[in-house]
Amino acid sequence: MTKLIEDTLVLEEIPVEGYRKVLKVTDDRTGLKAIICIHDDTLGPALGGTRIYPYPTFEAALTDVKRLAKGMTHKSAVAGAGLGGGKSVIICDQKGKTKEMIISFAKAIEKLEGLYTAAEDVGCSLEDVTLMSQHTRYVVGVSHKKSSGNPAPFTGWGTYRGIQATLKKIFGTESVKGRTIAIQGLGSVGGWLAEMLFWHGAKLIVCDIDWEKTLAVAAKFNAKACPADDILTEECDILAPCAMGAVINPQTIPQLKCKGIAGCANNQLLSDADGVELMKKGILYAPDFVINAGGLINVTEEVAKEGYNSQVAREKIDNIYDQLISIFELAETHHISTHQAALSLAESHIKNGKGKRTSSLSYHHHNAKA
Repeated sequence: MTKLIEDTLVLEEIPVEGYRKVLKVTDDRTGLKAIICIHDDTLGPALGGTRIYPYPTFEAALTDVKRLAKGMTHKSAVAGAGLGGGKSVIICDQKGKTKEMIISFAKAIEKLEGLYTAAEDVGCSLEDVTLMSQHTRYVVGVSHKKSSGNPAPFTGWGTYRGIQATLKKIFGTESVKGRTIAIQGLGSVGGWLAEMLFWHGAKLIVCDIDWEKTLAVAAKFNAKACPADDILTEECDILAPCAMGAVINPQTIPQLKCKGIAGCANNQLLSDADGVELMKKGILYAPDFVINAGGLINVTEEVAKEGYNSQVAREKIDNIYDQLISIFELAETHHISTHQAALSLAESHIKNGKGKRTSSLSYHHHNAKA
């Protein structure tokens, strides 16, 4: 189905088996090329970030957005958010991104009438989602007194708690003091995580595709600066992938010299089989859609009927620690990978309707005075 919204903005549905709705979004006037992907809405309306990235092909973008949306389904299910899984991508680099393009995309989201709610993701800034909020109510994490703002610190806090849980399982203590943590990616969450780990006594190895940023963060936290291509081979206690996905794969697993993997990147495994290979290698993996749920949990509080409360969000994010400990124990008991244990938990919640939303989302920032 192709639907012309206005002038040159077009939504074209792409049939994808196993997905609720996948839409190709284009606007010749603004140069917009995007995909909105809704994987599952059994437990509630789909919510997920908008990634702005220069994918080499449309097929590459479609593959990524499908993986990301499916991951959001599992993330929401385990977190008990009462939301479904969705994601969107805008195929563009930062130099080519324009306000007109963002506005056009926001208008497309508005026409879905709440089937999908957008948020920040890689390449999509607080300013971008705030601009979107002027043209659609279906966006969260914006710069507004009734919104939750930048989710990065909350994602970072959940990741930090997840690292503590991983250390507890490996070493019997959750303390990061004296532990060597290798952080891959120093974006808004990775940078925040580096600071938190530093102040709690960790030894850091850091890398980013931006070498100048790597050097600056290394100097600030007395860390080892590592070229992006070498971070996976660094000897460390915990490897924290905080950039793009699929970094844990058949090519990289034999090179890993870490005892555990606990980071905020989405879809860290190329495939489910990689979780099994990590188990065989004796590397404890904190499933990404569990450890990185802090941002989702935070924006979920924003759409609660009572309105946003950061303290409630923080306390719920603290539960990531206990969730991971339970998943580690479940995997050990059933002799399965931690990834499979987390997937089984998510799928059980979906099948049994656990945490299913019984009220509509409340967009308190919409039509409210800033």
